[in-house]
Amino acid sequence: MSQADHVHYNHYSAIMIQRLDGFFGVVDESINKQIHETVEGTSVLDIGCGFGSLVDYLGRHSIKATGIDMLEFCVAAGKERFPQADLRFVPAEGLPFDDQSFDTVTLKDTLHHLFAEADTAAVMREIRRVCRKRVVVMDPNPTLLLLAARKLIGHVDAVCSPKDACRILEEGGFLVKTISFSEVIGFPLSGGYVGPPMVPRIPWLFRAVNFMDRAALRLIQTFGLSEQFCWRYLIIADRAS
Repeated sequence: MSQADHVHYNHYSAIMIQRLDGFFGVVDESINKQIHETVEGTSVLDIGCGFGSLVDYLGRHSIKATGIDMLEFCVAAGKERFPQADLRFVPAEGLPFDDQSFDTVTLKDTLHHLFAEADTAAVMREIRRVCRKRVVVMDPNPTLLLLAARKLIGHVDAVCSPKDACRILEEGGFLVKTISFSEVIGFPLSGGYVGPPMVPRIPWLFRAVNFMDRAALRLIQTFGLSEQFCWRYLIIADRAS
């Protein structure tokens, strides 16, 4: 069974790309910005690119980015929305690229799927083979809040804790440099791709929620509670020599 056949994907469809037109699009842009700020070099491979918004964002900021995904409908919808983005349907787990083809490899909302559905060690060997410098992971932070929200809306998905993510990266030949957390109220209110969107499409309201999210993040950082309350974690890991 391929990753694309897994039950975790039963919730997804091409129409979900329309979520980017609402407040989730603002949140997604902010997440893409965070990832962009961590990129090393000028070439990026985004594994599990989905609809390709990160690839498009990086391309708009002078990064040569390529996105691959095992869900063909995601790639097709992404190509229609982001025609300038290099998005490719790759049905196999091997990476069809030469050794050290990319400065940075990004895994945006992807590592938890690999952790549950693939031979993670084999995937990490492939990532290390094509990566020259850095791996960046942005993944759902499996707090009690996130798990309760998934149960409430009936969303079935895998989890990969920050601890497990660091272990996977280090066993794969990468040295973890930093781990940080973000998204306190913005992401859950946006609904993501699967939850109910709770912010009406009103520009000033988008700005207000963004302001509140940043304020909430600063507050919980002050008390050292980011890992307990944030909905996303970001890990930067560099290739070990």
